Order: sequence, then C-alpha cells, then structure tokens
Amino acid sequence: MVSNFEKICQEDFDQYREVSKRFKSVDMTNPAELNDLTIDSWLLATRWSEIQATAVKIASDYEVNKTDFSNWAYQKYRQLQELHITYRSWYRLAVEEDGADLFLREFGRNF
Repeated sequence: MVSNFEKICQEDFDQYREVSKRFKSVDMTNPAELNDLTIDSWLLATRWSEIQATAVKIASDYEVNKTDFSNWAYQKYRQLQELHITYRSWYRLAVEEDGADLFLREFGRNF
C-alpha cells in the first residue's frame, strides 16, 4: 500500500526503498559494495533531511498535515542515517579483515 506521503516524494521514496532492500542482501565481505552503500545511504539521508526541513512548504503545497509529513520525513532520514552508520561499520570491518588476510598470506601466521 502506497501512502499519500510516498506519492508526494515518489522518486525519493523509491531510492529509499532500494537502499533498504540492498540491506537485506548485502555481502558483508565486499568492501566495494559496502562503500557504495555507505555513500548512497549518506546522500539519501541528506536528501531526506532537506525534505524534512522543507516539510511545512511541501505539506502546504500538497494539502497534507504538516506535522505528520514532517515526522514521516524525519523517520526516513533517521533510518537512512542508521543504515549509513551500519554500512560504514561493516565497511571498516571488511577492509580490516581484507587487510588482515592479505597480511597473513604475505607474511604467514608466524610473524
């Protein structure tokens, strides 16, 4: 079911949904994928922050409740912010693991 708010920000919401779906299938050992997701989630969080900041105008333009729309947009921003933090942490772990594996392959376990 698509809410009225989703219809107002259809393209932005589609991007939000796509990044959220990628969370379910992310390869936590792939630093390149995690880096892309880190960047995408940060950019989308920034966009949703802008939507939330202009919620009063948007709500007025579309004749919806400004508090409800603002709260909805803020929740999308917060969820994306949390995804960004998670992806960033996973990226760091993947890079550290790759570095540790490379070190062990290069110098052996007896270093």
